[in-house]
Amino acid sequence: MSSLYRITYSGQLMPGHSQQAVVTELARTFHMTEDEARELVINGAGRVIKQGLDAAQAQRYRDALIAVGLEILVDPPLEAQGLSLNKGPSLTVDAGGLVPQALPTGRGWGWIADAWVLFKGAPLSWIIAIVLFMAIIMLVGLIPWIGWIASTPISTILTGGLMLGARAQEQGDGFKIEHLFAGFSTRTGPLALLGVVYLLLALLLALVLVALMMLMLGGSGLMSPDAMSTPEQIESQVSTMTALPVLVALLFAIPMIMATYFAPVLVVLDGVGVIESLKLSFLGCLRNILPFLLYGLIAFVLLFVGALPLFLGWLIVVPVLTIVVYTAYRDIFPGTARN
Repeated sequence: MSSLYRITYSGQLMPGHSQQAVVTELARTFHMTEDEARELVINGAGRVIKQGLDAAQAQRYRDALIAVGLEILVDPPLEAQGLSLNKGPSLTVDAGGLVPQALPTGRGWGWIADAWVLFKGAPLSWIIAIVLFMAIIMLVGLIPWIGWIASTPISTILTGGLMLGARAQEQGDGFKIEHLFAGFSTRTGPLALLGVVYLLLALLLALVLVALMMLMLGGSGLMSPDAMSTPEQIESQVSTMTALPVLVALLFAIPMIMATYFAPVLVVLDGVGVIESLKLSFLGCLRNILPFLLYGLIAFVLLFVGALPLFLGWLIVVPVLTIVVYTAYRDIFPGTARN
């Protein structure tokens, strides 16, 4: 059985780091208030920051904390396992040191359970926020010519606001309806750009499918003036032509969903760049296929049951599944949203 490690703050700063700079960077990187970060820096000598880690996790936490300027002790020492310890941070700045973790299958249910706890803390606010979200997207979509284009970036910005609200609630500040619009004042540009990327990917997929349908239609002979087919033959050919585009759509759509699932929360909470957020989101989903399969099955059941009483159950189910984006994110990317 592999050793478990704990990360302890020695009470000292790394050479060349000022106290205020460390407080500021610690608060930014680990999403703490500056008062919390300052209290840890000044009075946290000997404090256990994280425990129950495997060797790889301990290495990452140590490097991330060294990167912000804290002197960190690892117990038992990682050298005992023959692992090399860097004197400087090994984590990249652009990605915020984020490394998606592979989790047990059961976490697929755990994400929903954690989301339910947050939802119960402010049910009315979450319901109103989600209803407003849907109403805004529908109204924007009705704007002639530009509505369908504008709705995607706006949707991404609103999603970022909900993720900011989920983090605020978990940190004890509570979720408020106005959190829905927080993305318009935090990382607005990158969130909007992410929405544009979503739109371009969707258009690309649509163009591929249309081109494929046209090629198959042309090769089928149905468009030929000499085509002589019975209704049964036409129906059979149309079914065959439809099957391949559907498979191609799934082939492209699943990776797209994986790449975009965590992207807004990574952009708004960790300051990750747009392209990097897509890469990290895809990798995070890929490493957790089994938990996501379990989550998907449970979500399908919840949506089905919630739809039975005139879809009224969706007033609860949809907010909870929205919060799952946050609870899964902070589970798969440890050391980010909650520490």
